[in-house]
Amino acid sequence: MTEQTSAEQELLLGIEAGISQLFRSGRSALRSYANAFYPELQPTGFTILRMIFTCSPAQAGTIIQQTGLDKSAVSRQITVLRDLGLVDTQPDPLDGRSSLLVPTALAEERMEIMRQRVKNDYRHRLGEWSADELATFSALLDRFNASDPRA
Repeated sequence: MTEQTSAEQELLLGIEAGISQLFRSGRSALRSYANAFYPELQPTGFTILRMIFTCSPAQAGTIIQQTGLDKSAVSRQITVLRDLGLVDTQPDPLDGRSSLLVPTALAEERMEIMRQRVKNDYRHRLGEWSADELATFSALLDRFNASDPRA
């Protein structure tokens, strides 16, 4: 092994450790945001609700595909979201056998509050970063995420 190869391996292990820490931090934030959004909402349900906002109106199959979650888990969480008054269904105009998921006015109102909280949290965490550093970080995250063949 050359010194460069060894140094590169150490860098890769450091990156993996950093990503693992980021994943743990993200899970913790997701739990906190889900609880703040609606105390009865599980993190999985919050993830699904956020995807409904992103894809609205959305079919359950799209949610499954985009999140990688199990069909039965998505179905259960959609039921919870409907029971909590956060999601409505409407007929799919392209396929009468299918329904589309849309956020309710209550969900819209709570999501706007949550977006402000998230922005404030990240503003606090990244407040000392320059605009160039933020742009570079964002671009590198996009590039890294786009490189995942499973995504």
